[in-house]
Amino acid sequence: MQNKYRLMTLLNKRFITAVSFMCLITPNEVMAESITFAQLVEKSFEQNLGIKIKQQQKIVELETESATFRKLFPSFRITSSRNEVLHNSNDAEREISFYSTNFELSQPLYQPALLANWRKSSLNKLHANWDHKGQIQSLFFQLKEAWFTFLTNQILYAESQEALIRLEQHKKNAEAFYKSGKIWRNDLLQASVRVSRGEQDVFAAANRLALSKATINLLLNQPIDDEINPVGSLQKVEFAKTLSQLQTKAINNRFELKQNKIAIELAQEDAVIVRSKYKPSVDLTLSSGIRASDADYSDSITENSIAINLSWNYGQWGQTAREIDAADARLTVKQLELAQQKSLIEFEVKSAFLSVKESEYSLKVSVEALKQAEENYRVSQIRYQEQLGSASDVLDAQDLLTQTVTNRIVSLNAYLTSIAKLSLVVGDSIKL
Repeated sequence: MQNKYRLMTLLNKRFITAVSFMCLITPNEVMAESITFAQLVEKSFEQNLGIKIKQQQKIVELETESATFRKLFPSFRITSSRNEVLHNSNDAEREISFYSTNFELSQPLYQPALLANWRKSSLNKLHANWDHKGQIQSLFFQLKEAWFTFLTNQILYAESQEALIRLEQHKKNAEAFYKSGKIWRNDLLQASVRVSRGEQDVFAAANRLALSKATINLLLNQPIDDEINPVGSLQKVEFAKTLSQLQTKAINNRFELKQNKIAIELAQEDAVIVRSKYKPSVDLTLSSGIRASDADYSDSITENSIAINLSWNYGQWGQTAREIDAADARLTVKQLELAQQKSLIEFEVKSAFLSVKESEYSLKVSVEALKQAEENYRVSQIRYQEQLGSASDVLDAQDLLTQTVTNRIVSLNAYLTSIAKLSLVVGDSIKL
């Protein structure tokens, strides 16, 4: 009867645990489509909001550049008017009215500021293009990081379930030893407490797995509760690059440096625009007009003219000189920022490189530690079954094994993520 009661109690606990885990599973999980990393990248590049924003910014700069270029073309204008002369000193009693229509063509011949603005718009278009490529690189790293995190949490969830099975088996052994009078009751209670803790670990691991799926959904710009089924595995890759090679490559590849160089060119164009105030602007105007005293233009007079207009501002009390000084100072700032950016990039590469080396060493150590922890757990079980060791020894060995397995998985994740981070700071092209 007692055996039947204990069996029912165990089944009830298993049922409650299973129901708790099922609460974390959505109804569509079974129907979720499998997705590989390559498919994830392709889908995210199509749907990610950050990418869409940068694409629209490219369109903005493209259209702005096109509009600015068209300012160099001739402009056409037509005007039509009716004029009333309310007072004429030659004929004070007569009001004069006339109608006129003019067609005018105007072409800028020399306007340094206009040309500089067009060159600036071209540079802004190029800057937006680099910005878009940089966003793609950044998203690719985020996808890798999220992918590795999901696979890590998937393995840790499975490992927490395996650890719970080991703890439950130990509890069964403790119950058998307690019935035969070989161990004290506190050893059995301790085993029960460890089982409860193991159930909590499984629940927490399931939550972390669900959160990592939500992170991937966020990058895909789809509802975070949508069910997905990423398919892949964590595979160690070899790393054999030198720091100097990576730093040189980063200086040549990084989009930030290309954008800083564009910023310097923009500052140079701003200086040109300011200095153009010292120079005249020249326009050519062709006009043709008709003028009549009646609205039907029956007695119209035609006038054709050509004009070259020169405009030159001077005598601004030193305002232009101060603006030139400010433009030159801004140019110097951009040049200093470029030098600073190069130093920061070299530092970023070195930091990422050292992180790879550190995580590579940690991974190597964790693999050796796992072998030792597995052997320690096996020996502890044998000693316990032979009554040569205590229940605490087995539980401690179980905890050590679980922690060592976790460390090995986390170390592999850290190693792969650090390589992905190094690839980002170096500015490597995207490779699936």
